Amino acid sequence: MTAASRSETLKAGNIKWLVMMAMLDAGAIFLFVAPGLVRADSFTALRASLAPVLPVAVLILNGLLSHEAKARLVYWKFANPLPGSEAFTRHALADARIDMAALKRNVGVLPSDPQEQNAKWYKLYRRVSRDPAVAEAHKLYLLYRDMAGISIMLIPLVPASLFFAGSSGIACAAAAALFAAQYLVCAIAARHSGVRFVTNVLAIHATRRVAASS
Repeated sequence: MTAASRSETLKAGNIKWLVMMAMLDAGAIFLFVAPGLVRADSFTALRASLAPVLPVAVLILNGLLSHEAKARLVYWKFANPLPGSEAFTRHALADARIDMAALKRNVGVLPSDPQEQNAKWYKLYRRVSRDPAVAEAHKLYLLYRDMAGISIMLIPLVPASLFFAGSSGIACAAAAALFAAQYLVCAIAARHSGVRFVTNVLAIHATRRVAASS
């Protein structure tokens, strides 16, 4: 399995968690629309009615943003937003596990240009993509990144929908605040997971020389 196909497999595995977040979000929206009707049985009925629809909605929303656009939303940088773009000049230096001299001996010249850093890091990632620590960090980064991307799109969409459904201004503002908070939490989690993903790859290469064919 190639690194690209492995990434697609991780994304597919994360869909159930994205749908679960969407289910919780739907329950929160239901609170704003009809707070007096919130009961265990009503939530169960809501879950049953949305079960066929939510996976499709999640896939559509998640596909609206490119991977670079999602990275910009996570790292709040327009140029070179991918975490690998600072792999050697920032993230490796901040990780106590990584011996920079050993890393340089094992992988060669460490670039400083952001695009070259990301390209070099990606080549190193492909050699160790099967490592459990790397795969887990990659999975979490993709999950939190996609959660952040979906959440930020819901900040305007949900309040607008509530407004046209006749909800009060307070309910619309509360919904916007809720999804803004959800976006911030997911973005911060994605940021930390992305850095961990990058440094897990470099930590392996700092301890041993990994052949390109492995």
